[in-house]
Amino acid sequence: MHHEQHRARLLLAGALVISCVQIAIAADRAQNASSGQTNHHAVSRETELRGKVVCLPEEMHRVYQTDLPTNHEHIYGLKTTNGIYYTLLRTKLSEALFVDPRLREKELLLTGNVLPKSQIFDVTKMKSIRSGVVYDLYYYCDICAIRTVAPGPCVCCQAPVELVEKPLESGSQ
Repeated sequence: MHHEQHRARLLLAGALVISCVQIAIAADRAQNASSGQTNHHAVSRETELRGKVVCLPEEMHRVYQTDLPTNHEHIYGLKTTNGIYYTLLRTKLSEALFVDPRLREKELLLTGNVLPKSQIFDVTKMKSIRSGVVYDLYYYCDICAIRTVAPGPCVCCQAPVELVEKPLESGSQ
């Protein structure tokens, strides 16, 4: 009788351990699946941020008195109108913000994605704002009538492209 009770307890303990392991595996799978959906959803949701491009090390020195080497590298970010800082991801669509100092003087309306679990902003479109009017921003070659997103030589004739700020029509964007 004692031997049978011991055996029953062992079987019960084994079944309990197996159940706990299965619950843990199921919970892990559920968490991975939901975080995967969350990340995908966060990447695909575009947002608009309004503000000015700043050098983040210089801005952190100005605001928080952080140490700043004399010859520091510029790391550009957007300081929004509500005071939140986003690091700008350097891509083909955001290149102009890094190489054209004229854009860093403007109030901008940037469209893009805040990458999951970060304050990194992936720019997909840029506009400027002056006196409450929104302007489309792009570079244009008058010779070839080619519109592009970054300064430099025209892809066709190699002439320099010009920065264009065109007020948006009230009905189109």
